[in-house]
Amino acid sequence: MAKFNWKSIVGWGVAIAVIFGIIGYNAYQEHLKSQTDKKRVYAILPITGGFAFQGKEEQKTMQVWMQNHPNAPFELEILDNESNPTKSLTLAQRAAMNDDSPLFIVPTGAMGYPILPKLKEMNGFMILSPSTKEEDGTYKEFQRISFGSADMNKPLIDYVSSGKTVVIMHSNDMAGHTGATKTEETLTKNGAKVVEKLAFDTKELDMRIITLKAMSYKSDIIFVISPPTIGFINVIKELKTQEYPGVVLSDPALRTPSVVSQLGKNADGVYTSVMPTERIYKEYPEVAKALTENGLELYNFPINIWDIMDVVNHFVSNDIPFTQDEFLKMKKWHGISGDIEFTENGNSSYPFVLSIVKDGKFIPVESEDK
Repeated sequence: MAKFNWKSIVGWGVAIAVIFGIIGYNAYQEHLKSQTDKKRVYAILPITGGFAFQGKEEQKTMQVWMQNHPNAPFELEILDNESNPTKSLTLAQRAAMNDDSPLFIVPTGAMGYPILPKLKEMNGFMILSPSTKEEDGTYKEFQRISFGSADMNKPLIDYVSSGKTVVIMHSNDMAGHTGATKTEETLTKNGAKVVEKLAFDTKELDMRIITLKAMSYKSDIIFVISPPTIGFINVIKELKTQEYPGVVLSDPALRTPSVVSQLGKNADGVYTSVMPTERIYKEYPEVAKALTENGLELYNFPINIWDIMDVVNHFVSNDIPFTQDEFLKMKKWHGISGDIEFTENGNSSYPFVLSIVKDGKFIPVESEDK
């Protein structure tokens, strides 16, 4: 009498369960779509993992926007990529299985780049933001609605007069090296002299030696360029501890609330660039109230995300196709902080203003002796 092959039966059982699981998921998604005629927008955010501090803030901003727009013509589905670019693509492909023309919102360029080459075959479109990298026109199925490094650094670059000496301290990563190289090129073109560039580790706790080395050049200015990391925070702290007598210019990462809170008084007197808020208080007081009452500050990321939601609302409400051509036709958008300009290759630009930190607050610098 033949024996039952239980392993084979169990194996087939698992396979069937997986198949029915996939069918069940797809059926559930189709059921959700059948309940409404609204377009679905997929926000693929880093809710967990290394970039969670940013993703959670973006998630909260989107949720506050939706709460304040109960009649919005679209539904928002937030998906967690766990700060993993590969999972961003997996989530996008899964959504595309049940959506004829999916629209994705994906922050930080690295999280969205795996999706870019696949958008055309998905018949999808992606809003890439916040992302500071200028795109070169390789792909057409996306639009940056974001500030670039040139936008953020312009007020700082303009502050440095011809003839001034500068030491650039930057994070030892792609963002830091790229930012330092571009900043040196622009400063040199404007007549300033970059006497040294020094790279620091983003996780370094003890910045004493590299800070003393930077100070040894006796430059007029030390320009710190880095994402909001532990190393960045500790460089600023050490410059204050060593009582550097010159001017400290900081990457806009300084405006990140968690960075400011960790620096405390050490941030006072440091210059950086920020998005202006005058328009928000003057024209959009209800937005200022909605954000601040929900524990969000009026700075780069919440401002940027609110603008994105407004733009999506405009396109869907008016049945405008999501294409780069349509953004170019629009030319610019009246954002809550300032006008967003849409340029070639799916790029965009935001206004920033020079500010100095005083008692933890960012005060616009109208005119300052250089």
